[in-house]
Amino acid sequence: MTQGNVLAVEFGRPLGDDPELAYTLPSRYYTDPAIFELEKERIFHRSWSFVCHASQVAGPGDYVAGDVVGQPVFVVRDRQGVLRGFHNVCQHRAHELVRGAGRLKTAIACPYHAWAYGLDGRLRTARNCEAIRGFDKADFGLRPIRVETLCNLVFVNLDEDAAPIADLAPNLAADMRRRLPYLDELEPAESYDFGGRPIDAGWKVVVDNYVECYHCEPAHPAFSDIIRMPSYEHTIDGVTARQVGHDVRHENAAYPLAEDARMPHSVFWYLWPTTTINVLPGDGDLMVTQLLPDGPFRTRFINHRFAPGGAPDTEARRDYLENVLGLEDTLLCESVQRGLFSKGYDQGRLVVDAARGGTGEHVVHFFHTMVRDALEG
Repeated sequence: MTQGNVLAVEFGRPLGDDPELAYTLPSRYYTDPAIFELEKERIFHRSWSFVCHASQVAGPGDYVAGDVVGQPVFVVRDRQGVLRGFHNVCQHRAHELVRGAGRLKTAIACPYHAWAYGLDGRLRTARNCEAIRGFDKADFGLRPIRVETLCNLVFVNLDEDAAPIADLAPNLAADMRRRLPYLDELEPAESYDFGGRPIDAGWKVVVDNYVECYHCEPAHPAFSDIIRMPSYEHTIDGVTARQVGHDVRHENAAYPLAEDARMPHSVFWYLWPTTTINVLPGDGDLMVTQLLPDGPFRTRFINHRFAPGGAPDTEARRDYLENVLGLEDTLLCESVQRGLFSKGYDQGRLVVDAARGGTGEHVVHFFHTMVRDALEG
C-alpha cells in the first residue's frame, strides 16, 4: 500500500502510529538522493541547528561561522550585546564573508570587493557606489536568520516562522540544569571528528543508531559493562528524547571511573533533527555532537566537548570514545547503509514493548514518524 506521497515511496508495511505494531521507513528513504534533496528544504532548513557555545560569542564582534546542510551561516555579537545570525554571503556578488571563528574589530568586510556591513547586518559602505543611479544601501543588508540560546548552546534556524526551541522542547533546558547543576561552569575544551573520519552512511542511519540501545549489549560490550542495560531509560518529550543510564560500574571494560566521580551516571539527549547532547560518567564533561550530512550517503560526526574550566579529557576515556565506541558505531552504520541497498530488504519490524523499555526501539519509531511527517508536510 502507499502511505503518503513523498516521491511516490511505497510502504509495503505500515509505519503506523502505534510503535508496538510499527515497521521502519522503506529503504528508499535511505537510498534515493532525491529524498535527501527534499530533506534539505523540509527538514534541515526548517529546524534548529547547533553552532557554538555562547562563550565563543561573548564579546562585541565575536563570531562563529557554520553550515546548515549547504547553507553557510554565521552568528555574531553586536555592539549592544545582541546575538545575531546571518546568511554568510555578501549581497554584492555572493562571496563568503567570514570563516571559522574570531573577532571583528569594526565591521563585517567582504574580502572580494570590500563591501562592509555593521554588526547589525546593515550595509555601511560599498566602494564606488556613491554615484550609482538608483543604488540604496538600505536594500542590501545581510539576510538575517533566527538565533536562540539553550543552556549556553547557540542554535540557528533558517525558517523565520519556526517555533522557538522552548516550545518544541519545553522541558529540555530545565532537565539539563537539574541534572547538570554545574552547567554554567562548562567551557569549550576541544572539537574533533568522532572516529577520526566521516561515516559512509546517511544521516538517518546514524540517527537511527543513536536513538536506540537495543544494539548496545551485542555491539558495544564495554559500553554495556560501564552502563548496565536492565535499568536503562529512554523517554520522548516534544522533539527530544532522553536516555539515562542509572546503573554504572566503576570497575568496567570501558575506562576507569572514580568512586567519587562528579557525574555518577550517563544522560544523552537527542534534539531533532541532528543534535545530540551527551554526558558520560566521569568528570561532568558535556559533549554536543553534530551529525552533519555530507551528501545522501555520508555523515560527519563532530564532537564539541565542554568541561569545567575547559579541562582536558582523560586519556583513557578519550581513547575509548574515539577508538572503541566511535569505531564500533561507524562500522555498524556503514554496514546498515550497504544493507539498505540490498534487493533482499525493504522494511524491518521495530522492537517495542508496552513498557517502552530503555533497550527498545520506540524512539526509532518517533524519529521515523518525524521524518515522514516533515517530508509530507
